[in-house]
Amino acid sequence: MSADDKGEGPKHAAGEGQISPEDRAAIRQRSEELGRKLDAINAKRAEAEKELDTARQTAFGQAFRYSAELLVGVGLGGVLGWALDRQFGTAPWLMILLVILGFSAGLLNVIRAAQKAQAENEALQRAAPSVTDDEEDEDK
Repeated sequence: MSADDKGEGPKHAAGEGQISPEDRAAIRQRSEELGRKLDAINAKRAEAEKELDTARQTAFGQAFRYSAELLVGVGLGGVLGWALDRQFGTAPWLMILLVILGFSAGLLNVIRAAQKAQAENEALQRAAPSVTDDEEDEDK
């Protein structure tokens, strides 16, 4: 008894080990369909990566801005205090005072900028989908 007699294995029109033209066309059609689906998925992935890169660049820019504002406040206070100390002969008291005031002013600028950025992004944060906790997934 052969495998064809038992109903086991694929049946081929042209004989053992041959694929019929109908099967070839079906395989080709499925292959093309899979190719189109993969192209669509790759396009979506590329778009998502581009958006992620843009978000990272924006975040890096904001971090640089915040650190620059803080450093400029301290640096400007230190230089101004040093110059006034030399002028009035009060070293190092005006420099210490103005470095502290420069730090405070820089910190205040950073806080204001962060609050502004948070207010601008609040609508996006509220619209974002909720993400489940890993521990919640394990419990189910």
